[in-house]
Amino acid sequence: MRLMIVDNHPPAREYIRQYLGLPGVTVCECGSGEEALQRVREFRPHWVTVNVNLPGLNGFQTTRALRVEHPPARVVIVTGHSESQYHRHSREAGAVALINKDHLPVMRMMLSRELAGKSRPSQPDGNKPAQCVKKSPFPRT
Repeated sequence: MRLMIVDNHPPAREYIRQYLGLPGVTVCECGSGEEALQRVREFRPHWVTVNVNLPGLNGFQTTRALRVEHPPARVVIVTGHSESQYHRHSREAGAVALINKDHLPVMRMMLSRELAGKSRPSQPDGNKPAQCVKKSPFPRT
């Protein structure tokens, strides 16, 4: 399974990667919506987490664009806030969920269930995905 994490704060990406980087999950990290859009066709993620407050394209704009570029990806918008308008904007952008960063166990549960239910997630286009070449500035533990 492939997971793309889109967040402009390296510590937040590290936190999400550490929490959701389960065995069997390949993680690709992007620091902006624009970078995610450049890499989504090559990486072909099954799941994408997108921070609401990104420079340039915000999280909702990034989600809309990702849904156009790679429709099979399930996009979850992640925020540190619980503003009611975020729910409406998330649905309108095509996200499957909006979760607070404090509620990452919900996302971990979704990934764990998918990993347990399938030995390998189906390839959206039948091609082998390219590996994410950008490395996190943090060592993986």
